[in-house]
Amino acid sequence: MQALLITLGAFALILVLARLRVPLPVSILVGGVACGMGLGMSFPSVLASAAAAVLAPRTIALLIIVACLLALSGTMQAGGQMKRIVELAKLLLRRPVVTMAALPALIGMLPMPGGALFSAPMVASAAGGQTVPPGKLSAINYWFRHVWEYWWPLFPGVIVAVAVTDSSLASFFLLHFPLTIFSILAGLLILRKTHPELHATSPRPPTGTKRNLLKATSSIWLVLLGWLAVKVSIGVLLPVPNGEGMAEDGSSLIAEARTYLPILVGLAVSLIWTTKANGIGRARSFKIWTDPRILYMLLLVVSVMVFQHVLKDANAPGRISNELTDLHVPIIAVFAILPFVAGLVTGIAVGFVGTSFPILMGLLAGDGQVGNPQPYIALAYLFGHMGQMLSPLHLCHVVSNRYFKTGFGPVYKEFVPTAAATCGMGIVYIACLMVLMN
Repeated sequence: MQALLITLGAFALILVLARLRVPLPVSILVGGVACGMGLGMSFPSVLASAAAAVLAPRTIALLIIVACLLALSGTMQAGGQMKRIVELAKLLLRRPVVTMAALPALIGMLPMPGGALFSAPMVASAAGGQTVPPGKLSAINYWFRHVWEYWWPLFPGVIVAVAVTDSSLASFFLLHFPLTIFSILAGLLILRKTHPELHATSPRPPTGTKRNLLKATSSIWLVLLGWLAVKVSIGVLLPVPNGEGMAEDGSSLIAEARTYLPILVGLAVSLIWTTKANGIGRARSFKIWTDPRILYMLLLVVSVMVFQHVLKDANAPGRISNELTDLHVPIIAVFAILPFVAGLVTGIAVGFVGTSFPILMGLLAGDGQVGNPQPYIALAYLFGHMGQMLSPLHLCHVVSNRYFKTGFGPVYKEFVPTAAATCGMGIVYIACLMVLMN
């Protein structure tokens, strides 16, 4: 159990450092170095592995994507586009309780660090003057903001998961989309016992509200349309390496282009459109692009990719696979527990994906009885997401509670049953996938 204990020890080290307020990228890097050296790598070898991870085409592509994602969110916010979306959504949705859930979900389609703080005033405004416990308001804001994170292509965690698992974007989105439905249905539990007036229906919105809302959200749809157009075109222009969508070692530039070019083009088109449509000048654009939060997220992505590369070079997945086989631990239990713990430790999707998924993929490769890996990947993402949602380290959790002036206890009381219901529905769905796909 040496490799397993060392890797779990690295997770524990990351948690301790994070609790001591060491920046998460630094915590993950320290954990990766400790894990590599604990597994027998020399310090120079760890440094060489880290350098290879930083310079890898996949890492560079992910950094560009994440920077563009956050810059797009900042541009929309700076130009007042976010505010217009909220105002139009209020008119269209009509029922306050629906608006309270839909607004954070709508804003949640764009990844913003601590973005729950942006949607929190919207939830409070939708509640009006009605008395709603602060814990419930924070839970509504926090939960519904993250219902898309299982599959939405603008989330860095999804992009990294697709890369680490060598999945196709289309199959990943298709299989994970039902998890969003389960999350929304389970979220109705939080909306129970709100004031009756919040369920009252307001008059019909003015003519043209839907059209105006569609226009206001054009930046989001341009990303998706650009991605789809390039995805279709690139299949003709570039050959498929090794007969699949990705090279076996992930090093082929053509393979990386097939994976990342569509989303990059979609983001570039949307950024140009959004900047011009909102009248954002060079000075404001420079301020958006140099936001310290973007740099922090880029450092986080680098740390995750380094952690992944060190684990691979130390052969941690293979060694852990052998140890778990000797211990007769069911692989399906490992796919639930390890991402959940990683989610609790890091409090962010990129964190649980980058730290646990490389190990899990190694376990799949070493288990000859596993058929199609996609149901197992869905199970891992479901439990990893639940881990990060329950984590007190999740920035959205912290800022939402701070805005509504509530502690963790009242919020957990509201959404722990919702998380359990989501997991229950998800487990049944994934069990069906395992039967149908194997």
